[in-house]
Amino acid sequence: MRTAVTMLVAAGLLLPAAARPEGTDVVGRIEARYRALSSLEGRYLQTATLKLTSQTERATGKFFLKRPTMMRWEQESPEPRLLVTDGATLWSYSPLEKQAVRQPVGPALQASPSLHFLSGMATLGAAFAVASVLEDPAGDALFVSLTPKNPDPAVHRLILRVHRRTGVVDRLTVVDALENTMVLEFSALRENPSLPDSLFAFSPPPGTEVIRPPAP
Repeated sequence: MRTAVTMLVAAGLLLPAAARPEGTDVVGRIEARYRALSSLEGRYLQTATLKLTSQTERATGKFFLKRPTMMRWEQESPEPRLLVTDGATLWSYSPLEKQAVRQPVGPALQASPSLHFLSGMATLGAAFAVASVLEDPAGDALFVSLTPKNPDPAVHRLILRVHRRTGVVDRLTVVDALENTMVLEFSALRENPSLPDSLFAFSPPPGTEVIRPPAP
């Protein structure tokens, strides 16, 4: 489920920001820009590294987001996987394992306080505080470090790279309590594309084992 959590973290952070934000202003401007978007799509490269072993895993794919709570993440490599929600039900599907995990959106997102804002149920500023805003020596980007206001071992620190010229967050780094890191780099972003609701529906193919985790 690490890939699923990673995708959920990312979903709320693919948000254009102002060209020269400072301090908590960056959070408010990211939130404002996110509220102005009706949909978003693009590609991602994920790199996850375990600190203890220095083991690194990479994954690539594409994503689709639609307000208020729809999202679809299609992992292409190293193996196909799908994470999709229509706003009511969250599905995590592995075609190779012929297995799908089905759970309600509310409990799935509320399992971690840091994920509240990702589906529009809360705001970035409500869950995170700005630790620092650093400038790229080349002058092309800002690096914004955020910490959760409530303890969260899965997300100890978030670092966003915001490009000045485009105002787009194109890289997100998640650091957990054990100093393991996950880096997501985004490309080919398209704002407000026309996305049908059917894109966010899912029906398990015949022969798929459907798993329903117990309610918390």
